[in-house]
Amino acid sequence: MTVVSALIGLVAGLVIGALVVWIVAGSRMQRVSERAVQAEALLAAARAETETARAETQVARAETVAARAQVTAGASMADLITPVRESLENLRRASDASSRDRASAEATLTSQITAVQERYQSLEGATKQLVSALSRGQTRGQWGEMQLEGLLQHAGLVEGVHFTRQGTRRDGESAVRPDIVIMMPGGGEVLIDAKFPFDAYWQASTAEEQVTRDEFMRKHAADVLLRARELSSKGYSDGAKSPDFVVMFLPLESLLSSALDADGLLLERTFERKVVLATPTTMLALLRTIAFGYQRQLMADNAEQIRQAGAEMLTRLANLSEHLEGMRRGLDQAVKGYNSFVGSFDRQAMRQARRMHEMGVEAPKGVESPAAIETDLRTSDPAALRSD
Repeated sequence: MTVVSALIGLVAGLVIGALVVWIVAGSRMQRVSERAVQAEALLAAARAETETARAETQVARAETVAARAQVTAGASMADLITPVRESLENLRRASDASSRDRASAEATLTSQITAVQERYQSLEGATKQLVSALSRGQTRGQWGEMQLEGLLQHAGLVEGVHFTRQGTRRDGESAVRPDIVIMMPGGGEVLIDAKFPFDAYWQASTAEEQVTRDEFMRKHAADVLLRARELSSKGYSDGAKSPDFVVMFLPLESLLSSALDADGLLLERTFERKVVLATPTTMLALLRTIAFGYQRQLMADNAEQIRQAGAEMLTRLANLSEHLEGMRRGLDQAVKGYNSFVGSFDRQAMRQARRMHEMGVEAPKGVESPAAIETDLRTSDPAALRSD
């Protein structure tokens, strides 16, 4: 405001001075006119400077207001930035913890993946060894017999009591006798022979093309039927003790299911040859049924033994009762004899003793007559223990 006032005063002084000069120096009009023009120029310049000063003043005011607003906004912004800064710090800490957890999880996952890979390699090696072993017919036969023996044990059947071994397989394709002969409760036998057709089945399982897989599956079904024909030709079921069929045991469920998928009439064809195909599931059901029959027979045998033991006990009780009856009769006779003796003693001896006492004969010890037995003996009925 001081600068503007000074400028305004300066301009006013110049104008007044110019007027005074114009009045006093009238003769010098030309010079005055020139000075007037100059004064007008100066006045215009002063006005321009005045406007400029006003604009600068307004700008200064605006800057002052803005500076005050910035100071106020700075304090408010600091209040706003503080919780944001804290949130960012918490976010950074959470991110660091998450990174550590992720690194730990990745390390754990890596170790687990490594362990799985090792197990897979071990399993792959064991699978190759198993396939190599099962590629030999003799090994397949022994493994099938082991599976059958495990089912027999699981069913509770005991060798030598419930079943016997008729022979073992010399090679993977033939057998001289049935592998297992199960003795039925009450008589009869069930003949079981284990077979393991595996070659075509394995080739079908490892084939990549569906056409090749179907071809090998049909060959597998034909192999199963061939084993059934060979088993039927041995005439195992011709004996009088066995039913008119022989059980052909397949140690894998998939051996039968895949064969049935390839040949839906396989079961009918084997039934016609008096061969029943059995897998571990159906074989265990058959063995459990036989074991249940043994349990029922054992219960019946125990009931008969209990009946016989009871009859024997009743017979012995009847004999004991007869002896007791004889003792009772003997005791009864003894009581009667004793009472007869007491009566005779009282009549014969005591009467004379009393007479002698009346005659003055004194005895150092008195003589008393024994009392008779009046209690009757209880009787029993031995015939109640005898059966009609």
